[in-house]
Amino acid sequence: MPEIINVNTNDKLRTLLTEVLPYELPLWYSNFTMYKRLSHQSQKEIYETISGLNFNNNSGTYIPLNYLIRRGDSKTPRLISIMHPAAQLKICDFYEQYDDLIEYFCTKSSKSLRHPYRKVTKFYGKIQEASREVGGVEAHDEERIVASSYFKYKQYPFLYRFFESYEYHKLEKQFHSMLQVDISKCFPSIYTHSIGWAVKDKRLAKSKKGSSGSFDADFDSLMQLSNYRETNGIIVGPEISRIFAEIILQKIDLNLIKRMENSNYNISKDYDFRRYVDDYFFFFCSNEVKQQFLEQLELCLLDYKMYLNDAKTSIASRPFVTNISIAKHALSKTIQDSFTKRYVNTDDEKTLVAQLNNPQYISNKIIIEIKMSLSGNNVKYHSISNYLFGAITRRLFLYLSKISDIEKTDERYLNWLLVDLDVIFFIHAMDIRVRPTDRLARLISKLLEITFDWPEKNKNILNKKIFDHIRSSIDTLISNSNSTIGLEGLNLITILTMLPHSFNLPESKVITLFDKIRSNSRSCDFYFCWTTFMLYIRDIQMYNTIHARLVREAEIFLCTDQDMFISTEFFIFYFDYLACPYISELTKGYIFDTVKKITLKNDKPIEFRSEKYKNTLMTEDFLVNWRDPSYLKHSLEKKQYIFSYG
Repeated sequence: MPEIINVNTNDKLRTLLTEVLPYELPLWYSNFTMYKRLSHQSQKEIYETISGLNFNNNSGTYIPLNYLIRRGDSKTPRLISIMHPAAQLKICDFYEQYDDLIEYFCTKSSKSLRHPYRKVTKFYGKIQEASREVGGVEAHDEERIVASSYFKYKQYPFLYRFFESYEYHKLEKQFHSMLQVDISKCFPSIYTHSIGWAVKDKRLAKSKKGSSGSFDADFDSLMQLSNYRETNGIIVGPEISRIFAEIILQKIDLNLIKRMENSNYNISKDYDFRRYVDDYFFFFCSNEVKQQFLEQLELCLLDYKMYLNDAKTSIASRPFVTNISIAKHALSKTIQDSFTKRYVNTDDEKTLVAQLNNPQYISNKIIIEIKMSLSGNNVKYHSISNYLFGAITRRLFLYLSKISDIEKTDERYLNWLLVDLDVIFFIHAMDIRVRPTDRLARLISKLLEITFDWPEKNKNILNKKIFDHIRSSIDTLISNSNSTIGLEGLNLITILTMLPHSFNLPESKVITLFDKIRSNSRSCDFYFCWTTFMLYIRDIQMYNTIHARLVREAEIFLCTDQDMFISTEFFIFYFDYLACPYISELTKGYIFDTVKKITLKNDKPIEFRSEKYKNTLMTEDFLVNWRDPSYLKHSLEKKQYIFSYG
């Protein structure tokens, strides 16, 4: 039985670990180290004093760190944001004060497929063998390795779970057609003041405009605080933003049902619908009710200054089977057969592995079958990559478990593993987004751990296979800079840090890649780029040229930034730079003193004892876990339980 661990509900800073970060981050990025620092009042005061910020100030102005990521087959990237640490702390306060009301306002609509419904008070210390892998927030009745969210969630952490559910099949029996439509640019369109319209009503909220000390007023102010005091739009990425949107959309659900009733259409009889975040699934039997539903939904959204995305409207008739579902069925057989063929059962019931001399031949056959399944069903790689990663990864580690007690001197055991890697890297190459790269990194981390005691010759072949595939992806990035956004390339570099030093990239390649990512960047991600490359080169002598350049560019950034500590990027970069052990204390001391001189020019000078604070900042990690040799492994273990948006 898994160990049941109680959550310390008195620790309000636990919100930093679950609610405030986007999923789409550099592989090394997590809040765990910052959480440890800010949990100590004495250290928290140092960061306040140095920055000149009052973390308890509700009227502050903070600039989020905005950056772009790829999303599926779309040519338009998605803007994701990290809110300022000071704003993150205010969210901790907000949850502590209002978590009961969040539960209340997120459980008013029975049509929402994903919503918080109860605070997490305990979790399971490990996953049982039979439990399904969950990449989202803590889901109802599923056992987790960590408490990954502040709340438990109903009902489906991922949309595909709904399409495979009894509830979906029951709706299909009752209604012969399904309309799918979503809200156009939902989060960027949300007007922060509309939270009051959802919690109260529009007339009452407007009559009490500006009142503070209430749930809706404080939530409104909090979302503005995290987004440079903007009232039009909320930042995309953190769970807190989805909760803010969910409260508003639940009210729209109720308004929609009421409008349909006024038009003499009864829910569950004449029609029904479900909503997953900002996607609506409407079930109906007549065009008349469909048209009425669309008209009323548009009016309900218009009340909140939102609109439908007509370009993504689609209608399906029974059977409600998508091309993706058909492709999954075919791919399931392909993957199952490919693994079944590698085993040979002997009379003594011991499982042995079939002879394999040409792994490339087998991997090519599997890749061709995958391509045929997708092409035949008109399905893109980004729609199926997550499924393929899961299906192959589970069987790969089952294979390693089966041969765990076998001497690995025979190359057949390695060759079948090379087949799996060829297939997995092909899938990743077809969909180099953040989430597939995260899954790839976790797989490689675990794979290298399991094969640690394999013969040295086999390990070298395995490492070279991984290195060659990653380098191939990096070369593609360099030659076709428009194919990826910076974060995807940075995460490929991070994966290489798992390999032995003998597989380090030559400095010329590192410099070329750095130049490409920097020149191709269309968002504020200097901090991501600088930190990733510093984690890769560290203080290795062969990288002296790029090391000197990183130090020089950091100095320019930190000494010329106009927004300084109210900027999220400047704030976290400044403290991570001072903590970096790969930069001399003399150089870091210069930055410390220079930034202090700049802040002293303000109308309200910031006075502090430099030597005392300087020593703490240079020896204690802030956000980047510089001093943990297993930082990436630990980050990946925690990251797999954070919910991925979209």
